Amino acid sequence: MLATERAKQLIQSASFKILDEVYTHNLPADEADNVEKTICLITDVRTDLALPGNEDFHALDKEVEVQIFYGLSAPDPDEFETQLQHLFIQNGWSELDNRGHTLDPDTNQLTATFYFDYFEIEDA
Repeated sequence: MLATERAKQLIQSASFKILDEVYTHNLPADEADNVEKTICLITDVRTDLALPGNEDFHALDKEVEVQIFYGLSAPDPDEFETQLQHLFIQNGWSELDNRGHTLDPDTNQLTATFYFDYFEIEDA
């Protein structure tokens, strides 16, 4: 399964009240300028071969970027972000980076970006 889809299913399974939508790969055109909803976008960063041996590999190391675009009236994101990080870590992912918050100067929309890594053993 693509790491983006695995991450999307994981986030959706938590039923976070703050999130209105979760997308993979890109935002639909009608959502790109939406500052009222809180939207999550999950994109693929990389997939590396792992556990080399016997002239082959036995696992994949997959990384995704999780961007949160907060609606202008969204509550303080601190509790949600902590729960999101726990969700990934408790389900076998590692957090590689947390880029913190940025504020869009045109819309005043707050965003946060996280990078998570998943190690997937290949079936023989």
